[in-house]
Amino acid sequence: MSFPIDDLPIATGHTPVREQRDDDLKLEQVRGSVLVVEDDPSSRELLVEMLSQWGYEPLPVGSAEEAEFAVRNKRMDAAIVDVFLPGRSGAILMSRLRERFPQAILIGVSAMSDASMARKCKGLGADLFIGKPVLPERLAQALQSKHESWH
Repeated sequence: MSFPIDDLPIATGHTPVREQRDDDLKLEQVRGSVLVVEDDPSSRELLVEMLSQWGYEPLPVGSAEEAEFAVRNKRMDAAIVDVFLPGRSGAILMSRLRERFPQAILIGVSAMSDASMARKCKGLGADLFIGKPVLPERLAQALQSKHESWH
């Protein structure tokens, strides 16, 4: 591999100025890592696609157990957690995530979208609750907000 000689600094006492190159490569700022805990593969894939397009780094898993393993040695800025998961529930997972990541945005999701479910998620440490199907606009707003009065 050869390096362009033009990019090397010359000892002249000043810093060289690099020219802006338009080579169709775009540097996009990653907004943060988002844990996606959804047991339905197609729903999980849809959430991952949306998050990727918005500049987030999705971390998709299909169960609470997988989620806890996935974030064991990683930073998590937000989580989208299906409240009803096979095995250990998403509700228990949200409580554990809130303890471990107090600054993260936790979003509970469920097809059972009523006021009591929203209150349950709030009590477990979630910042927000979104009913399924998850609307892109609603998810985008949720990821950009923080409801610290809830926890």
